[in-house]
Amino acid sequence: MTATTPPDGSSSAPPALSSPEVVTEALLALGRDPANPFTVAVEGDRIVATWVYQDARGMFGNSRSSYRLRITLLPETHEYKRSEINTERSVGTASGSYTFNSAKVVGPVKRTLAAHGWHRRRTALGKAIRSLFS
Repeated sequence: MTATTPPDGSSSAPPALSSPEVVTEALLALGRDPANPFTVAVEGDRIVATWVYQDARGMFGNSRSSYRLRITLLPETHEYKRSEINTERSVGTASGSYTFNSAKVVGPVKRTLAAHGWHRRRTALGKAIRSLFS
């Protein structure tokens, strides 16, 4: 089983519902994979994927930019809540260029959660809009 494959190893059947512990370990494995540009850690009741996409230091200052994707698992419904935070800190002037695309973090995390049978919790507005089109 890899981080994005379901526990039973099949890919055509609906995903088996994995426990929060199994899903957490699968997400932590994403952060250990050198193919991913981010790290993953458990912070309280959240699983946080962090990508530091700019870390420039120069003679006249430094600059650091990061993206954090926070996942809160809701075990009673096999749903998760997601929030995103971008931070930028700089002291003085530091130059550097960087490329950022949140899909490099969100994509692997979403695929892993889906492979383990978890889905994103719908907001009240999302539920209302969906009921209009059903």
